Amino acid sequence: MPRPLPNIAIISSERYPHHDTNTQQVVKNANAFHAVGLSVELIIPSQPKSFFNKNYDLAAEISKYYNVANGLKIRELSTVPANSLRLEKFFHSLAATIYAAWNKNIGIVYTRNKFAAILTLLFGKKLIFETYRLLGDEHPKLMKWLGSRAGSKRFVGMVLHSQVAAESMLRAGFPKDKLLVLHNGVDNADMLPILSKKEAREKLGLDISAKYVVYTGNMQKNKCVESLVDIAAYLPEITFLLVGGKPDDMERLRQYGDEKGVKNVMLIDRQPIGVVSQYLYAADALIIPPVSAPLEKFGKTVLPFKLFPYLAAGRPIVAPDQPDMRELLRQNENGLLVEPDNFEQTALILRQLFQDERLQETLSKNAAETSRSLTWEARARKFAAWLEEKVQAWQ
Repeated sequence: MPRPLPNIAIISSERYPHHDTNTQQVVKNANAFHAVGLSVELIIPSQPKSFFNKNYDLAAEISKYYNVANGLKIRELSTVPANSLRLEKFFHSLAATIYAAWNKNIGIVYTRNKFAAILTLLFGKKLIFETYRLLGDEHPKLMKWLGSRAGSKRFVGMVLHSQVAAESMLRAGFPKDKLLVLHNGVDNADMLPILSKKEAREKLGLDISAKYVVYTGNMQKNKCVESLVDIAAYLPEITFLLVGGKPDDMERLRQYGDEKGVKNVMLIDRQPIGVVSQYLYAADALIIPPVSAPLEKFGKTVLPFKLFPYLAAGRPIVAPDQPDMRELLRQNENGLLVEPDNFEQTALILRQLFQDERLQETLSKNAAETSRSLTWEARARKFAAWLEEKVQAWQ
């Protein structure tokens, strides 16, 4: 008889619901685990609205905000409520790990939080750690310490969002058989209704005949979105739509554009998931800032989350020619990979793309095809199969 899979406690110290991309990844991942039959419980800090209002239905609000089915088991622990001071990063990680360690019904702790991961191992509980970061390079001493303990049965393994991140952990001494590369995914429900370019533009009040390059996502400095303003300066005949900025980030970019004399950039604030997809469908091309710094300097953008809805939208994608991008994008097949930090070349490639309808059709068709295997449910099934192998090896 196969051994049943253990109950999994997913520990997150974030604010929910919240616009930060990592909260979307946690919820989509946990919901997909639940959807494929894994027994999971998402353990989060007290949220201010539910802390002060006992009638506030947090689970329903999370379901609505992240566009997921309402059925995932969510537990709020009453410690320091999540807030801008981020004290819950410590207090919730401590409380949640103690709760999981002493709960005999929980077999595995699954977390992206380094502190919770270390505590889990110290408390003797089985651990799965997930990260998109190149932690082996960013925190070599800490990761070598974890790597030296990765051979134990308590350390079930590590889930990495890219092969680039996995290689970073190999350099830190983690056993290869404990590393599982799982690219993130797309929730096809987020892409509904599927719209033609014309339909999307009509919904958004955009010019049907204009040419649009679209970026969606965060616009803080480490995303280097200024590079898109620099590229726009070479292409006055094309409008660049930048969607998803906070007011201060949008003001920073607006000032930057004014200083450069760039008039063909439109800045749009954060939008609900369903509206973001409309902007993707409205695009002639989708772009990821073609710069090296997010991966090489900051290390906080590795196979960016936006790439997955970009692919699902079925529009040409322009991205920097970097190792993480090459894991999913193939030159002139489902994307255009450009030399990082060469904005004049990127502008030239965009102009050539807009003059080549056949290339546009090829890139669009193949991007959509690539996306079909990159769903959250497919990702969860791969994880479940990997976990089952691990559990059977414990027998």
